[in-house]
Amino acid sequence: MRNSKIKNSVAITTLLSALFFCSIIVLGSLSPLADSGPNVNTFGSVGMGLSLGMILFLYLLPLAFYLLGMRFLKFVMAAFCSIGLLIAASTLLLMPALFLFGLGDFSGNLASIIGVMISCLGLLITNIVWFVAAFKRPSATVQESV
Repeated sequence: MRNSKIKNSVAITTLLSALFFCSIIVLGSLSPLADSGPNVNTFGSVGMGLSLGMILFLYLLPLAFYLLGMRFLKFVMAAFCSIGLLIAASTLLLMPALFLFGLGDFSGNLASIIGVMISCLGLLITNIVWFVAAFKRPSATVQESV
């Protein structure tokens, strides 16, 4: 019973994390950041589709095997979750710096920039919750009843 509850929590937070990460890619492709260089994904491009596919593959494949009983994949997912935390934190710090120091043309699409920051904050919170859900120890009352 306890193990299935942990698996459900890990699955839900993993899917939420994937949703937030994909939303960062989509909203970033709609923002002025999409015009910042030749290797940046633009909305609806093949590159954006490949990026979304790779993200979903890296989230869903380990999750599927974890749900099938391969518990060690929780540590692989933790590594990916840590990378997501770094990406979300650095993007949250970078976006205001770009705006404040005038390093980009943000006048036309401020809503998409705010959307990227909200998605980054959601990713940051979700990944922290994922670590708690995946690695929290059972309470003393649960251990006694088993």
